[in-house]
Amino acid sequence: MKIRRLLFALMLWVAYPAIADVAVRVETLPGVTKESLQQQLYRAANESNGPDVLYLTGLMFDLGEGVPQDYQEAFKWYVLAAAAGQPGAMNSLGLMYAVGHGVSQDHSEAMKWWTKAADRGSIGALVNIATTYYAGLGVQQNYPEAAKWFQLATDKGDADAMNMLAMMYEQGLGVTQDRHTAIKLFGQSAYLGCSSAMANLGILYAIGEGVKRDNRLAYAWLIVALASGVPAEDHDATVYTLGMTAARLGPNQLSRAKGLAHKIATTIVNRQPHTPDRKSDQARLGSMI
Repeated sequence: MKIRRLLFALMLWVAYPAIADVAVRVETLPGVTKESLQQQLYRAANESNGPDVLYLTGLMFDLGEGVPQDYQEAFKWYVLAAAAGQPGAMNSLGLMYAVGHGVSQDHSEAMKWWTKAADRGSIGALVNIATTYYAGLGVQQNYPEAAKWFQLATDKGDADAMNMLAMMYEQGLGVTQDRHTAIKLFGQSAYLGCSSAMANLGILYAIGEGVKRDNRLAYAWLIVALASGVPAEDHDATVYTLGMTAARLGPNQLSRAKGLAHKIATTIVNRQPHTPDRKSDQARLGSMI
């Protein structure tokens, strides 16, 4: 949480220092009310009149960073930013329509805004469209369509899209089953910091599915996945597989596996991009699956 707040603060300071200063006041000055803070934000953002600043102001209210969380307020700022052509705001509007935050739930409106955002280069919108088709959220479930959109996001280097596309190749959902391609995509995603991909790799190495069984690699990936924070729904399966794998390793093998985990973790830290707003997007959309 502290890292995310620091990254968000840096985004604000780069975009518009006046808004960042207002955001800090709510935590440092006594007696600052929601109303007075909003008035200061309105003034600072309107003076800048920049799409990115409007978007970041909406993001502040959406995430509750520096201000009380207020979805309706966030929605207003996103509309202004989207009207000015800001793709991140278009993507966020789509998400708010999809989950019914700050506005009545409307899946067709969500897809409309995501399509606009994707046309303007938003990778997050590509993933949201793909996830919608994959899970059948307000649309008919369509694996081939989901695979198409996940591929577009994968081509742009998105780690979560790589993991989802790998799962589709591993299971043959919407694409011809190809476990070699699945392993490759899981690896690319894992090294970009996707904990779900790390866990998936560990499990595949543990059971020898699509790849030669390797207990040391399985143990290393599972340990790194847990340290990175696997999703709650995957935690128990990851821990169970880790215990099963550890039981197959002797003391020397276990020591080497831990050393391998350290090397993998170091590589991931050096490669991982910082995108502080994407995880919250995934969590909200994922809560509907």
